[in-house]
Amino acid sequence: MKKLLLAAIITCTINGIGQEDKTLRLGVQWGFHGNHTELTGGMTQANARFHHDNSGGGAFGIVGRYDFNNRWMLMSGLNFTSYGFEFAIAEDYSLLNKHRNFTRVKSETGSLEIPVMIFYKFNPNCKNVRWLIGAGFAESFIGAQTINKNVSQVADANTINYISSTTNVNGGGYYMLRWSVAREKMFKKGGILNASLLFNVGFNKIANATVNYTIDNQNYNHEFSTNGNFVGFRLAYYFKPFHNPWKAEKKN
Repeated sequence: MKKLLLAAIITCTINGIGQEDKTLRLGVQWGFHGNHTELTGGMTQANARFHHDNSGGGAFGIVGRYDFNNRWMLMSGLNFTSYGFEFAIAEDYSLLNKHRNFTRVKSETGSLEIPVMIFYKFNPNCKNVRWLIGAGFAESFIGAQTINKNVSQVADANTINYISSTTNVNGGGYYMLRWSVAREKMFKKGGILNASLLFNVGFNKIANATVNYTIDNQNYNHEFSTNGNFVGFRLAYYFKPFHNPWKAEKKN
């Protein structure tokens, strides 16, 4: 019984690392994240109906990985990622339909990012599924722009600015730290499906937004900013490995 168990473990290990010695793969990646923003100016008192939400962002791109061996892997790529701000005012709603209503303004800006991360790979199980942990950095390139969003409302025959926001995006390149916990499935034909939880930390302000709104004839204004901090999910599929010209060929 012990010999059979040992043989099964060895077989699983061999199957898991058979295509990981100095291999290069390309793939596609998709994901989403919640972009963190924080108060940096304006009025500290807000109306009870006002909501400041962490704006959701998306990501899509081409990724590549180089597996040095069954333990270490380098990942990079070219991704399109979005950041933004989202504000809302709560509205009356029906008790027969308990989904709350909101009037929202949302602004988004896109960035081009190049991540570089190193991963440590744990042993796969007999289904060729394993855990990974990784850390590295990403450089994001963002274009300068100003984004205006507004919703008007008619009150007493006058049109008023109900809620509006002005977002100023600082152009340039920004370095960010990131780390990840991932789970992946290796297929017999060489492909890999990878799902990861991603943590991103920026050090410089990439954008700020000023929001103005009027409720009960009272004007309010607040200012928020973002460094690009977020927690997100990424799903990637890597195709079967390329022939590696740097890999030593076996001689007959």
